Amino acid sequence: METLKGWNVSKSNNANTVIRVLKKIGLLQDSGQPTDHYAAFMAPGSGSAVLGQRLREVYRVLFENSISPQTATNEELRTLFNIHSGGGDDVMRLQIQTFKILTEFATFTDTPASGVPSDIPNSVAANPNSKPGTLRIPPVQIDLHIHLPENKTTREYEAIIQDIAKYIYGRDTDRT
Repeated sequence: METLKGWNVSKSNNANTVIRVLKKIGLLQDSGQPTDHYAAFMAPGSGSAVLGQRLREVYRVLFENSISPQTATNEELRTLFNIHSGGGDDVMRLQIQTFKILTEFATFTDTPASGVPSDIPNSVAANPNSKPGTLRIPPVQIDLHIHLPENKTTREYEAIIQDIAKYIYGRDTDRT
C-alpha cells in the first residue's frame, strides 16, 4: 500500500486488485516487498521491456498459442482464456481487460533493455543453452517433401539440398 500511495493510488478495492496483479506478474513478493523484477521495471529505460518479459512468463500459455496475443482482439483473447483458464463471463472479461491494459505499457522485443537482470526468463526456450536476453521461441518442426526430377546429376541434387539448408534453415554452406 505504501508503494501505491507513492503512485497516488487511493486505498480502494482497485488498490487491492492492483496489488494482486503486481504480485501475480512478479513485481511484488507475497509480503508486498518489491522484487528484483520491480527494481528492473523501475530503472530508467527498461520498464516496458521488463513488463513485456514478465507478461511473456506469466501469460506463457497465451504466447505459446498465439503469435501475438498482445494485439489479439477481445474475441481471440476470449477464446484463448476460455481454453486455458476458464471462468464465467465476468471473470473472462476482467482477465481480458487486465491483460490488455498490461500489454499497453509493455514492449515485446527480441532483447531486453539494459538493466534487466539476465536471470529473468523470456519465453519458452527452444535452446536452453542460448544466451540470456535473446528471444526464445518454441521449436518449429518443418516437414519438407521434395519431388526431384529424374534427369538431374548428383551434383545438382546436392545444390538443391544446399539451397534448402541456406534459405530455409539459414545455414551457410560451402559449395566446392
